[in-house]
Order: sequence, then structure tokens, then C-alpha cells
Amino acid sequence: MKKLQVYVLKEFFPPFLLSLGLFTFIMLLDKLLDLLDLIVSKGVPMRIVAEIFLLLLPSMIAVVIPMGVLAGVLIAVGRLSGDFEITAMKASGASIYNIMFPLGVVALLIAGVLVLFNNSVLPEANHIARNLLLDIGTMRPSARIEPGMFVDEIENYRILVQEKDDITGKLIGVIIHTNTPGAPARTITAMEGTMEPVGANHLRLTLEDGQMHEKDRVSGYRYASFSTYIIDIARSEELVRHDRSSRGDREMSAEQMGLFVDSLSERRALLVDSISTIAETFMASVYTEDNPVIPGDSTRRVRNTVTWLTGTSTDLILLNEQVKNLQRNMGKYNVEIHKKYSIPFACIVFVLLGVPLGLSSKNTNTGLAVSMSLVFILVYYFFLIAGEQLADRGRVAAWIAMWSPNILLGALGVYLTFKSMREGHPVPLPDFKELLQKFRKKGQRR
Repeated sequence: MKKLQVYVLKEFFPPFLLSLGLFTFIMLLDKLLDLLDLIVSKGVPMRIVAEIFLLLLPSMIAVVIPMGVLAGVLIAVGRLSGDFEITAMKASGASIYNIMFPLGVVALLIAGVLVLFNNSVLPEANHIARNLLLDIGTMRPSARIEPGMFVDEIENYRILVQEKDDITGKLIGVIIHTNTPGAPARTITAMEGTMEPVGANHLRLTLEDGQMHEKDRVSGYRYASFSTYIIDIARSEELVRHDRSSRGDREMSAEQMGLFVDSLSERRALLVDSISTIAETFMASVYTEDNPVIPGDSTRRVRNTVTWLTGTSTDLILLNEQVKNLQRNMGKYNVEIHKKYSIPFACIVFVLLGVPLGLSSKNTNTGLAVSMSLVFILVYYFFLIAGEQLADRGRVAAWIAMWSPNILLGALGVYLTFKSMREGHPVPLPDFKELLQKFRKKGQRR
């Protein structure tokens, strides 16, 4: 049996690696366009773009490995079934368990490595990539300017443009807020402008047909129109790297996010206690005769109660909104914690699902197997993304949102596995070669 299990693994690994490369390439297509845009339009050096490319790979690998497991199992088992090797194995006394066991062990090992990867390599790669992209914005300020968005990465300037041409550097609909130390705050608007490098350390912004508004405490408000106005912005051609301590949810391990959620929970408990204290104070002020909070006789007490309640209602509303925001943030981070474990566990689920589906196909080629895997992958990630949205809104618990795809597809896989042990082919998949031949014959008759 050991030789049989080794043989099954030899059949699995080549299509698994092939599918891994294929799915990674598909996911990279969108990112490659953005990276080429950094080189061609924004002039970022090739070595830095290559570094960004390598830093983006871990986030894709964490997603495509379960995909590769499903496609590899479908291709391997489908080929064994199509060449009647499964039939020969059963005739020699082997069962489906002997085929599924080595694949399940490998899937378990892959899932364990992927959990470690998600909690060590992936957060650091995301953190370094984010810092590098922010540093690129400092090195080349024009690379950070996006139409329709205020950009404040340029020191002492906050810039908004309606349209931007990355090749010519032309800007349309420019609004600039300046906050230079020792100078009054200014707001500059212009119909159009151009941004171009001047020398090694300066960037020149030439504005045309605009206005300048300035408010000074000494001279008051001043207003001026201009046909041409030039602003020289200091810049750095060399990349200066900064290690920023702040991290987002994709830049933390499960342990770090757990500690952060605990701190959010403590803050939420303090706010809830504050709300309870205010409510108890109000109730005491209403039902206690000699209360220092709302003194006076019954008539004055009612009037003072209304006044006091009106004054504290804003505080209660603000405290309640803070509690809701903390709850949403806790849900968001809990989703990311469970995601670090649920996606690796999908490797085991896809083995349970892939083996009976591979057995059901008479002639499973690589293209058909990849197509079948894509269907189930889309179903899996549809439930995962939908669950994440519901959990972020507080509609469902985080663990339900992240583990429901594994539970549903895993239950289907267990059902099909037991059915395949009894019937051999649990799902009556059609033979696509026979269907194609039938369509050709019908076409010839017509």
C-alpha cells in the first residue's frame, strides 16, 4: 500500500505545482499593469518595482495554494480514474481511503505551513510593501497624486486635481492648500497646471489661470488672481525608507490582532460602564426626593429633569456611537483572525471534495479539471466574501462568516466520499468527449 500511496502523491504534485503557477499568474495580471504603470508613467526605478512585485507575492500565494490543491487532486484522481487505474487498484484490494489518506496528510501539512506563513511571512511582507509604497510617494510626489482625491504626502501641501496625465504631467482642476511654517495658510485654485522635475531636489508646479486666497491674522483676508503661478516643491530622488510602527489588520499576526481586540474590548467595557453610570444617575435624579443633581420641588424637578436629559443626550449618543464603532472594529479584526486559519483549512476540505469529483469523471483532462476547480473556488470565495461583509456589519459572528464555506463544502465532500465508497461514481458527470462528438454528428446531419 505504501507504493500505491507514493504513486498517488507523484500523480498529485506536478498538477498541483502547475495549477499553483497558473492561478498565481492569473492573479498577477492585474497587479502587473499597476507595476508597469509605476515604471512607464511615474518613473519609479525597475529595482524598486521588482521589490514591490516580490512583496506582493505572499498575499497571492496565501490564496492560490488551496486552489492549487483542489485542481491538483481533480487532475490526478481524474487521470487515474480515466485510465482505469482506480479500477485496478480496487481489484487488488485497495479502497478509496488508500487514495485519499496520502492526499489528506499532504493537505494537512500544507495547511499547517500555510497557517505559519499567514502569521509570520505575510504580515511582514504586507507591512514592508505598504511602507515602500508610502516612501515612493515621498521620493516622487507626483506618483501619489490621484484624480479626485486629496493627497497630503507632500510636506506642507495638500493637493486635489480633477484630471491628471501621467505622461505629460498636465493637471486639470487644481486645488492646493499650503501650510508652510512661518507663512499664512493659503488656498490656491487653478484651471490647469503642469508638474515637472527641476534639478535633482526640486519639483516645479506651474499653475495657470487661477486664484490665491490667503488669511492672515495681521493683514486679514487677501485675494488675488494670476495667469501663471509657480511653486517649487522639494523632493528626494533617492528612496528614503521609514519603518512605521502603525499596522493595519493585514499587517498583523493572529496573536497581535488578538491582543488588539482585547484592548478594544476593554475600551468598549469602559464606555458601556459610562453609559450605565449616566443612566443610573438619571434614574436616581428622578426617583430621589433630595437629589443634588436635579434639586427643587416636583414642578421644578420635572423641568430640571428635561433640561438635564437634553444636556446629557448628546453625550449618550456619542458614547453609543463609540461603542458601535469599537464593536465593528472588533468584528473586522476577528474576521481577519479566523481567515488566517479558515483559508488554510480549505486545503483539507478540497481534498474531501476533489477525490469523489475526480472519481466521477470518466475523461478528466487538465482544462476540464481546472474549470471544475474554478467553479468550486468561486463558490467558496463567494461565501467567504459575503460572510466577511456580513461580519463587518455585525450581522453574523466572525467565526460563522469565515468557517461556513468550509463547513458547507466539507459536508458536501464527506457526503460524496461516502457515496463514492458505495457506488464508485457519486456524481454522474457527463463525458465531454462523447458530448462533443454528438454535437459534431448533429452538425454534419444538418
